[in-house]
Amino acid sequence: MRNIRRLFARVASVTLPLAGLLALGPNAAAAAPKQVAELTLSGALANYPSGFSLTLSSLLSGGEQRQSSLTRLMHRLTTAERDPQLAGVFLNLRSFSLNLSQEQELGNLLDTLKTHGKQVAVYASDFDTNTYLLACHANTVLMPPHGNVFLPGVQLQLMFFKGLLDKLHVQADMVQIGKFKGAEEPFTRQQASKAFASQVQGLIHGWYGQIVSTIAHHRPALTAAKVQAAIDQGWFDGVAAKKMGLVDALVNPQQAGRYVQRHFAGGCTLLADYAGPKKTKVDLSSPFALFQLLGSPPRHHVKHTPAVAVIFADGVISDDSADSMADDQGVTPARIERNVKAALANPRIKAIVLRIDSPGGSAEASEDIWQILHAAGKEKPLLVSMGSEAASGGYYIATAGESITADPATITGSIGVVGGKVVMQGLFNMVGLGVQTFAKGEHANLFNSTQAFTPAERQYVAQLMRQTYHLFTRRVIEGRGKKIANIRDVARGRLFTGTAAIKAGLVDSTGSLEDVIAMAARQEHLPAHYDVVIYPKAKSLAELLRERFNVESSLPAGLQAVFAGLPRQYRNAADEMLQMVHLMRQDRVLLALPVGLIQSK
Repeated sequence: MRNIRRLFARVASVTLPLAGLLALGPNAAAAAPKQVAELTLSGALANYPSGFSLTLSSLLSGGEQRQSSLTRLMHRLTTAERDPQLAGVFLNLRSFSLNLSQEQELGNLLDTLKTHGKQVAVYASDFDTNTYLLACHANTVLMPPHGNVFLPGVQLQLMFFKGLLDKLHVQADMVQIGKFKGAEEPFTRQQASKAFASQVQGLIHGWYGQIVSTIAHHRPALTAAKVQAAIDQGWFDGVAAKKMGLVDALVNPQQAGRYVQRHFAGGCTLLADYAGPKKTKVDLSSPFALFQLLGSPPRHHVKHTPAVAVIFADGVISDDSADSMADDQGVTPARIERNVKAALANPRIKAIVLRIDSPGGSAEASEDIWQILHAAGKEKPLLVSMGSEAASGGYYIATAGESITADPATITGSIGVVGGKVVMQGLFNMVGLGVQTFAKGEHANLFNSTQAFTPAERQYVAQLMRQTYHLFTRRVIEGRGKKIANIRDVARGRLFTGTAAIKAGLVDSTGSLEDVIAMAARQEHLPAHYDVVIYPKAKSLAELLRERFNVESSLPAGLQAVFAGLPRQYRNAADEMLQMVHLMRQDRVLLALPVGLIQSK
């Protein structure tokens, strides 16, 4: 269990003068705080801390995982919010990346900082769409003259694997329930059907509107029409960005910190790595340094403060079989049950927030998890917060919550079912591999990988899948009640952004994880100073080493070599495809988003 003291707590803060960091007028109060928190962010933003890292750089810093995580940043920003010694926050972005949903989470916190009298400045050498949207929440946006702002609009690419499968003489024999589902199409088509394409266009339209409205709302010089014109222009160097009103000042990287200090009335002190994780100093010149990390006893703190638990359901939903796709990644019934039991057994925890960031997966595992969550909700309040995606099986498990809150950009819905098998006979013939099948029983050959479904088998599989679909829709109706007027209007595989899902009745509101935690605390009448306990716990170095040496990679070495040459976003899409093929071999019936969705930044 990882306790983060008073994380996200809504604390009544000391009222500070609005005059603070940057652009202070001559009437600024002399007693204004003179400290500014500096947070340097780099790398891709994870959803929650993963514990130790085995990289050399992390070992030199004491073994702590230095990758930024959403929960860690939320902790640091909310600490800054209630710190009366701070006048503001300076975010220094260095090759930092995040998705649109994460930007909305952090942007909400920057807005809260400003509401509590803190000033915010953001610096980056280059901005993509999501980092620029984050910067828009600041009072001041800084960049160098030679830097770039790239606002290309919204792009969502779909990868289709049928051509690749054809070259391998492999056939995906699929059955789908839900006209708009689209989950079979990456395996059976070379381009999207009109029904599925309409769903993708709906997502793009929703995201584009959110981008335009965010920039126009936070940049006073830019109307919605001007923002759209800027997007159509796309690329701006620093000089053009300042002229357009996208940024406020041009500063070289080495001067950014000094600029902040100089433009604070009377000067200020920058607090580097503010509220960052404590480092354990390790002497790597000693051969026993690794054992020093391994032998470090865990820190135990006896606490009595009431708390809200946050349980992360992050990744593909799969069963508990020993050969699951990853050692401790993804969402399985056993992992959810372990975390739920810990939260229920802890008397300090008064409510549970389930944070879902999942495209779905196994239908059977989704139902198992729903049962676990439904039972937990009878013992302690269970509220749901949705991240970048909570669709199909991800939405299925969300219906166990008493309330559902999504980020505006969340992909949700996809209430439908897909399943089938991969027929390998063509590949076997090509490589000269002979397979002889002996079977007895009406359906013994149903999932035989050497032959396609017969018409009777296809009808039988469709009948089984319709049963799963009806159970799915029943769970939605039970969870949402009269909020959904007609299940047919929101099901059949339709996709929604978080904002659109409100009108559809699939979610109750849009808001951040912090908002949902605060909602749970208010509902249970917790004091202003409460804790938040994060599950799953961050891994120790010993646990990480044990997993690395005991768990084999799930992907064949040859395919790893092929995918290694692809850009990261395409490599991730190909990996998702392999995960779904793997799940189909185990579960046959899936509640999953279409694989191969690649969103531009």
